Amino acid sequence: MLPRRGATLAMLGALMGGVAAAGAAPASAAKQVELRPDKPNEIAFAPAEAKFVRLVINVSAGSQPCIDELEVYAAGGKANLALAVGGAKAAASSCLAGYAVHQIAHLNDGLYGNGHSWIAAGAAGEWAQIELPKPAKVARVVFSRDREGHYADRMPLDVEVRVSADGKDWRPVARVRTARAARPAPRPRAGPRPSESLPPTIGELPDMPAGADDPNMLRFAFAHEAQSFWRLDRREPIDRVLGQLEAMIDRFASRGIGAAAERGELAALRQRQAALADKEPPAGARQSLLYDARLAKRRLMLRDPQLEPLTKLIFVKRHPYLPSHNYSDMYDSRFAGGGGVCTLTIPRVGGRLEPLQAQAATLFDANGGIARDVTLDWDARTAYFAWRPPGGRGARAYWHLHRLNIDASTSLRADGGDCREITTGPFHDYYPCVLPDGDLVFVSTRCKGRYLCWVPMAMTLFRCRPDGSDIRALSYANISEWGPSIRRDGRVLWTRSEYQDKGADYGHSLWAARPDGTHPEHIYGNNSGYNVMNGQDVPGTREVCATLISHFGDFNGPIVYIDPAEGRDQARAAHVLTPDNMATSNAGRFRDPVPISRDYVLCSHLPDPRGRWAIYLIDRYGDRELLYADGTYGSMCPQPLRPRPRPPILARGLPDCPPDTPGTLVVTDIYRGLGPNVARGSVKYIRIVQEMPSPLERQTDGTLKETYPPFQDYYASPTHRISGPSGWPTYVAKGVAGTVPVEPDGSAHFSAPSGETIYFQALDANYTEIQRMRSVMQLQPGEQRSCVGCHEDRLTTGVQAPGEVLALRRGPSTPTPPPWGAGAFFYEKVVQPVLNAKCVRCHNANHPKGLDLTGVLDRDKIPASYRTLITRGLVHYFSMNWHLRHTKAEPLTFGTVKSKLFAALAEKQHKDVLLTTDELHAIKCWIDLNVPLWGDYTYRLSRPGTPAAAPAAAAPVRPASPARPSAPACAPPAPARPGIEELLKNAVEG
Repeated sequence: MLPRRGATLAMLGALMGGVAAAGAAPASAAKQVELRPDKPNEIAFAPAEAKFVRLVINVSAGSQPCIDELEVYAAGGKANLALAVGGAKAAASSCLAGYAVHQIAHLNDGLYGNGHSWIAAGAAGEWAQIELPKPAKVARVVFSRDREGHYADRMPLDVEVRVSADGKDWRPVARVRTARAARPAPRPRAGPRPSESLPPTIGELPDMPAGADDPNMLRFAFAHEAQSFWRLDRREPIDRVLGQLEAMIDRFASRGIGAAAERGELAALRQRQAALADKEPPAGARQSLLYDARLAKRRLMLRDPQLEPLTKLIFVKRHPYLPSHNYSDMYDSRFAGGGGVCTLTIPRVGGRLEPLQAQAATLFDANGGIARDVTLDWDARTAYFAWRPPGGRGARAYWHLHRLNIDASTSLRADGGDCREITTGPFHDYYPCVLPDGDLVFVSTRCKGRYLCWVPMAMTLFRCRPDGSDIRALSYANISEWGPSIRRDGRVLWTRSEYQDKGADYGHSLWAARPDGTHPEHIYGNNSGYNVMNGQDVPGTREVCATLISHFGDFNGPIVYIDPAEGRDQARAAHVLTPDNMATSNAGRFRDPVPISRDYVLCSHLPDPRGRWAIYLIDRYGDRELLYADGTYGSMCPQPLRPRPRPPILARGLPDCPPDTPGTLVVTDIYRGLGPNVARGSVKYIRIVQEMPSPLERQTDGTLKETYPPFQDYYASPTHRISGPSGWPTYVAKGVAGTVPVEPDGSAHFSAPSGETIYFQALDANYTEIQRMRSVMQLQPGEQRSCVGCHEDRLTTGVQAPGEVLALRRGPSTPTPPPWGAGAFFYEKVVQPVLNAKCVRCHNANHPKGLDLTGVLDRDKIPASYRTLITRGLVHYFSMNWHLRHTKAEPLTFGTVKSKLFAALAEKQHKDVLLTTDELHAIKCWIDLNVPLWGDYTYRLSRPGTPAAAPAAAAPVRPASPARPSAPACAPPAPARPGIEELLKNAVEG
C-alpha cells in the first residue's frame, strides 16, 4: 500500500519542458511566488466565509498534478481545519486510477509524502477541494507536493483558491504562480532526525520501562504518542491534548455523564499554559504541563461506563513473528518462544479503571513454545488457542489447536490444569473461532495446497467439533485465508486472499459466509487498494473494525472502521482511527483490534519500534490509552474475559448428498450491471471457469512437500521467463467446466462444480468474451444460489417474480464442455494445433518479421508461438505482476476484443486464412483465460524435453475432496528440508 522510500528525485529543469496548461487565466492575474515541492506553500488572502475551499490547478510540471496535503486555516488560526479526523471531507475533479498510494482521501489525512498523496487523472482543469465540517472564516490555504522531499515532478505551478458556501457558486480569492519551481533542499542520507521535527515539549524520548505497573511507563507512552502525532498535527502537543480533552468532556456531557470536575481541571490547565506563554518558563515546566494534561485526559477516558467489559481480559504473551510475507508466519518467522496465555484483572476504583494496579496471571505457560490467537466460547468458560512446541524451524513444528477450561470467576485460574490438544497431524491449525452452536471454525494447511505467490503452503477455513473431531472444509480457496470472527447475524467474517486475473499485492479482502460454508459473499476491499485483516463487527453500527495490512510482513498496520455502505470496493469507506501511524507490514504499530462498543477498540500497539507490543484502548476520535505492557514479551490478541451475547444459530442449508454433487445457480438478468454499451440479446452463454489448485506434491518417501523454491518455476506461465506489453500472463492454471445458455430475458439456470474455485465469463454468440468476473466464488455440494445480474451493485435486489424468469421455467442446464474437452486448459494441446493447421506454413522460424507460430520449445520450455504472441503484444490480457492495484474493467475493454491477433483473424482477409468456429473458440478461450501456458503446476524443469535434472518429487497428487466429514487427517512426518536462510537466499519475493 505504501511506496518504497528513496525514489530518485526528479529534475525539475527537465520537467519544465512538459508543463501542462489547463486553460489558465493570464499570468498577470496571478501573484508570482516561489513554489517548492518539498515545503508547505502558503497562499494567504482576505478572510472569507466558506464551507467549501477549492484549489484549482491551472498549470503543473510534467503531467497530472500531485498534492500530498491540502490544509485550510482561519484568520490567525493554528489549527488545520481541513483534517479528516476533524470531520472535513476531501473531494477532487478526478483521481489517477490503479495506485493505492494516490487517493483523494490522502488530501486531508494529515500525512505528508508521496506515499499519502493525490494525483489527478488528467493534466487539464483539475482541482482538489475540502468541505469543512462547518462554515468558517478562512484566510490561508497551504499545499505541498511531497513534503518528505523525494519527488518533485507533477508540481502545481499556477494555482487558484476559490471558496463557496454551498459547493455550487464559487468565488476566487487568490491566485499564485511561479516562473520556476525551486528544487527541494538536499536531504541527509543518514543521521538523527532534524531537531525541528521533534515536538518542542518532548525532546529526548525515554527508554521503555519494565512494564505498565511502572508509572514511568505512562511518561514513555505519552512521549511517544506526542512525537507520533507531531507528524500529523504541528500544533504544540499541549494544544492538541487540551483540545482532545475538551472534545471528550463535550462528548461525555452529550451522553449525560457529568464532567464538571474535568471542566474545572481543563480551565486550570489552560491558565497554566497561558502563564508559560508570558515569560521564559522554568526548565521542565512545559513537559510537566503536558504530562498533567495528558494524565487528566486519561483519567476521564478511563471512567467511561462503556469500558466496564475491560475489568477482565485474556491475551497472549509472545515475541513478534516478523515474517517476510503476511502468509508465511508458519514458515519464516522468528520462532522465538516463551510467554503463554494470560489474564489481566484491572480494578475499577471510584468508577474509573486503574490499569496501573492491574494484575496479570498465566493460564497456560508456552514452555518455550509459542501460543497465539486465543479466543473464548460464548460463556467465557473455555479458551481456545494454537500452540507451537519449542524446537525446529518452519513447518517442522506445527501449531495445533488447544482447549483450556477456565474458571471465569474472580480467581481466573485454569480448571484443574485441564488443557488438551484437540488437533494433530502434519498441519498448521490456528485462528480458532467459536461458532454460535459451539463448534469451531479455524484456519489450517489441511487444504494441502501451495500458496501461489512465493514458496510456502496455503491455509484455508475449516470447521470441527469442540473436541477437534469431524474436521471438514468450509472453503475451497486456492491461496490463503485468515482471521475468522462471528458477525452479529451468525455468519463467519474472514480475510480471503485471491488473485483472479489481478496483481497479488492488494488481493486480501473481507468475506462472509454461513457457518456451513454456503453463500460466501465479498464484504469489503476487492478494489479499494487496501488489504484488510481481523475484521469484526462494531457494536451498534453497520461498521466493521479491521487492520490495514501489507502483502509483506506481519498483520500490523492502522486500525480502521469500515462502512461497506460507502462502497464495498472504495477506499473512502475505510475511516482511520490511528492516522499517526499509517505504516503496514512489520513496521506497522497496531494490530488485533476488538471493538468493545461503538466508540472503543481494544488492540495491541507498539509505541516505539524498539520496544514491545502493549495492550491499548483506542477510540474513534483519535484518543488512546495504555492498559498493560510486559517487561519481556509482547502482549497481543487481547479481548474481554466475560460472557458475550450468542449470535443466532443459522440452520444448515444443504441437503445430504455426496461430496461431488454440483451446485445450482440462477442469474435473473445478466444485463443488470453490464452497462449501456452491452445491448440486450447480445449475451448468449456463460462460461464456467475453474482456477486449478496447486496441490502439495508427494515425495518419493510418501511425505508431502511443503515449500517450493524456486517458486516461479511452478507457475502455470513462467512469468520470470516471459512477459509482454500487457505485463505478466496468468500464473494461475485455469480450466473450463463448460458453457451454459442465457435466455432472451438475460436469465440463466445451471449447475456448476462444487468444492472448486470458479468464476464466470459472459460470452456472445461467437464465444467472444463480453465481461469477466475478477473475483471468485465457490459452491458447497448441493448448494443453490442466485444473483441479480453481472457486476451489478451488491445491494441491488431482483425485480422479477420467479415465474417471470424464463430460465426458471425449466430445470438447470448442464454445462456443455468445449470442443477440446472440459478440464485443465493447456495451450500446447488446445491452441497450438490450430496454429499448426492454419498458420505455421507462413509464420515459422523463417518469417521475415520473426513471427514464429510453431510449437518448437526453447530452453525455457516455452513454445515459439506462445513467446511470439505474448512478447509482440498480439494478445491482450490483465497483468498479474506484483505491486499492481486492479480496477473494475468495463465490458468489451480487454481480452479477445482488444487483441491484435483476433482483429487479424476476424477480418477473414489474412492470407485467405479461414478458421472454423471451433478453432476460433479455442483461441478466444485461451486469450480470455488470461493466456495461461500450462494447465497445472508441474515443476518447469521437469516438463518433457528439458535437459535439466528433475527435482526429487513425483507428479502432484490432488487431495481428496475435503467436503467429506472425516477425523483429523494424518500424514507421515514432514521431511527434512533446506534451512530457511538457504531458501530465502534463492527466492524472489512475491
